[in-house]
Amino acid sequence: MYNDDTPHKEDINIDYDFSISEVLAEAWERVNGSKLIFLAAIFIYVVIAGAMTVAVSFIFDSQSYYDAGMMLEGFLSDQAISWLTMPVTVPILTGIVMLGIKRAGNKEMEIPSIFNYYVLVWPLVFASILMNIFIMAGFMLFILPGIYLATAYMFTLPLIVDKNLQFFEAMETSRKAVTKHWFKLFGLNLAVVFIIGISAIPAGIGLFWTIPLAFIANGILYRKIFSYETGSDNISENPQG
Repeated sequence: MYNDDTPHKEDINIDYDFSISEVLAEAWERVNGSKLIFLAAIFIYVVIAGAMTVAVSFIFDSQSYYDAGMMLEGFLSDQAISWLTMPVTVPILTGIVMLGIKRAGNKEMEIPSIFNYYVLVWPLVFASILMNIFIMAGFMLFILPGIYLATAYMFTLPLIVDKNLQFFEAMETSRKAVTKHWFKLFGLNLAVVFIIGISAIPAGIGLFWTIPLAFIANGILYRKIFSYETGSDNISENPQG
């Protein structure tokens, strides 16, 4: 399910460093044998998230506001839809993030595990809403604070489930750890976005490899920064995709 152990400061590698090229190279190697699991998990997420969005949209019809030129009301309706679907979608998304971390740690990956984190649904949802508010406020005020926070909070959700942190503590732990090498982490995220964008050009076939790569690269960073316990090396030879 999730880690009940009390987190310790020594779990965080304050002296961590990494090479963008090495992280991407390792992530690419780990895509082999894992992509079918990632693709199946992402398909499940997209179907459930889509169904929830359609259902909630019957209550909050944001498009009608946009059509009437009521941009603020439309934006608020979109936010309401997003927040109301979070109790269903965020735990699954967290599960997919954890698949990437498990892959980086040579641990067994199972598709049903993406549903394991509903036990922590409210800390995950509260963290997601709070991050959303802070990041939006940053973008609306000066843009740069929003960009900073969007990167700084990237490990919040896995810290909640792996280190058993409270949501605000997880946000601050992620922010402080990321700030040490913020520009390098931001650069890696940009590189991943660029790779995904390029891979989508030829009919999107390349996404079958690059989307799993993105989650695994994130997992490698988490392993390096937060001392994620690794398993047996032979798991990296998983034949499933």
